[in-house]
Amino acid sequence: MAKVCYCADDFAMNPEISNAILLLIKTGALHATSCMTQAEYWPAAAQQLKTISNNIQVGLHLNFTHAFSSVITTFPLPILMLKAWGRQLDSKLIQQSIEQQWNAFVAAMGKQPDFIDGHQHIHQFPMIREVLVSFLKQQNFQGWIRNLQHPIPASHHKIKTHLLSTLGASKLAAICQQQKIRQNRYFAGIYNFESNNYAHLNQQWLEHAHDNLLIMCHPATQATDQQDPISAARVQEFYYLNSTQFHSDCQRYHITLSPMDILL
Repeated sequence: MAKVCYCADDFAMNPEISNAILLLIKTGALHATSCMTQAEYWPAAAQQLKTISNNIQVGLHLNFTHAFSSVITTFPLPILMLKAWGRQLDSKLIQQSIEQQWNAFVAAMGKQPDFIDGHQHIHQFPMIREVLVSFLKQQNFQGWIRNLQHPIPASHHKIKTHLLSTLGASKLAAICQQQKIRQNRYFAGIYNFESNNYAHLNQQWLEHAHDNLLIMCHPATQATDQQDPISAARVQEFYYLNSTQFHSDCQRYHITLSPMDILL
């Protein structure tokens, strides 16, 4: 039996996403979620999450690309990538934003995050990863950081999977190993958000699952945000993860759903 952890990104981005994640935690489909603490819905959503979070891992979904308001530090993703690889980001602003997002998490949840990941995987970008790891060491962080260094691709999505892995995963892994910060080893969940058969994608990931595989997902109960380019995919993900077919697929491929068991 391989242990697999499904982790839902974007908790608190909007009520439809939060409601889907809360429900899937209760059904045992999800054992981790990462939170967007800059969202206006975060304080209320966090209180709901706290009541059912004893048997899951709750992380910080670090954000530098989604503009929740005009007063937070964000960039369009292409601009952020150019600035990161050109070493043109302001390290002080990056540190301040990380600290603000971290403090909002701690204030609401009453503890440090169990793990850190990034919206659109920005936590592995140059400059951001160095500032992040330095900050985590200052905080005596005892959790883990999401890594894409060893992805399990689904068919027709191998190129995107490879590209995302090359955007800093190996460098982040080396920094974390040097600083003795834990990471997941295996990762799945990457696709173009246009598939009309999300179940088939999951069957591929589960069929090739290694023990302690982390699978990223993005469920929502409804597609209400017209500015969200993946809103339709979110609903499809929710319906599959909330279905009897999902649990049957787990049994078929001898999968045990559980939180991540991370080792150095």
